[in-house]
Amino acid sequence: MQEHPIWNPDTGITDVEVDPVELSSSELSEIKADWLERREQLKNDGRLSDFTEKLSREWAIEAGVIENLYKIDPGVARTLIDHGLHAELLSHGSTDKPREFVLGIMNDQCDAMDVMFDHVENQGTLSVEYIKNLHSALLRNQETTAGVDEEGNPLGVPLVRGIWKSEANDPERDDVRYTYCPPQHVESEVERMVAIHEDHVADDVACEVQAAWMLHRFTQIRPFEYANGRVGRALASFALVRGGLFPMLLTLDDENAYFEALDAADDGDLRPLVDLVASSQAAQYEKTKEIEDAPPVEEVDAALGGLRKAAKKIAADRQDSLKTVFDHAHLIEENLTDRLNALCPTLEEALERVSGGVSVFVSRSNSDTDYYFRAQIIENAKTHIGYYADTKKYKSWISLDMKWSRRARLVFTIHGVGKPFNGSLICSPFLQFRDMDDQGDLRTSMVPITKEGFVFFFNEEDERLLSRFRPWRENILKAALREVTRNLS
Repeated sequence: MQEHPIWNPDTGITDVEVDPVELSSSELSEIKADWLERREQLKNDGRLSDFTEKLSREWAIEAGVIENLYKIDPGVARTLIDHGLHAELLSHGSTDKPREFVLGIMNDQCDAMDVMFDHVENQGTLSVEYIKNLHSALLRNQETTAGVDEEGNPLGVPLVRGIWKSEANDPERDDVRYTYCPPQHVESEVERMVAIHEDHVADDVACEVQAAWMLHRFTQIRPFEYANGRVGRALASFALVRGGLFPMLLTLDDENAYFEALDAADDGDLRPLVDLVASSQAAQYEKTKEIEDAPPVEEVDAALGGLRKAAKKIAADRQDSLKTVFDHAHLIEENLTDRLNALCPTLEEALERVSGGVSVFVSRSNSDTDYYFRAQIIENAKTHIGYYADTKKYKSWISLDMKWSRRARLVFTIHGVGKPFNGSLICSPFLQFRDMDDQGDLRTSMVPITKEGFVFFFNEEDERLLSRFRPWRENILKAALREVTRNLS
């Protein structure tokens, strides 16, 4: 069998072999200057935090796709990027692997990217230990990888996290063995890579050149038994973010260009890989325009992203603390009850102009009636808003009952959102009309009045919770009353 060395045993990894200035992108230097200025202006704007979190989620999702760990529907991927890596958003049939497996990998990769952003912001440098910890973080919820036994039968190979390979991992294709750095030289070669990278930073080498160089040299070493591609692109992202730019995001559309660029780098030409890095940065830069286009994000909304992360990371042994969200539910229930009661006299007066026998009042659930509206809750969640309704941990409702020649009921239900319970609940409203048909039979119809329920979390402060809830509540009331107005007769 022919051998094709990717790592040269005579030289080991080498520094950039041409003048780094010749490899750098003039377009990217202008992009970087503009972005650094705009980012400084947006530093205290919640929209910037939201944008950064979306970058982490997109990198996390695409990193698994390009590694063929899973497939995912593009529309669902976009929803996860925009709204968070929540189980209820990953619908049945939108991915080819079990939902828990896919979400576990995505969350690990997102967390690793978040840690990288924090490391850079805290002026952290690259180290051997950081690379090992990065590998462990990326594989936290992945126990095995696909392999074959001596007879060619498929089997699951246990993964070793954060430890250098103990045996050669040289792939064979078409009667050619591609050889990488042997295990005994991995530690020294990674140390050399880290030292050269720090020299690049000190010499102000363009970050796209730093990223392309480190990604390729890391792939030459191939220090881990598994996940070297993900770690290599995460290290390239580290160099780019440290240099003031964005994570290196590659999609399946970039796959051929990516492998061709690595092949060219194997042959001594780093430019195609630098160009690929630069083009990915230009694409990320275009997305920054969304920040100015987006409506301003209040401090509470910026904090909400952190709360979601906190809720996601709560361990099972802290379930009692998650249940403090039930206290928030009681707060919202009281707020709703007071607001609806305040509306009753005005509503009653208005309806009396239409017919006699008018009554308007507020009802609330108790332990004997909290199971009411379960069918409507499930229908509203599944068909109109789009989430999994969990009524096992918590359930309550408050309704505004209106009776004139017709009967209508505006119902606010509160229950769990998604599974498993993670310290979040949702307030989900609907409007219900009840009429007698010509045969004297009761006919009930449900009218959806929003596409977005109000989600709240166990570790929100009361005042911030209410400051988010009040405008949402008023929008729901306006929509419901407009619908009642259209159905007066």
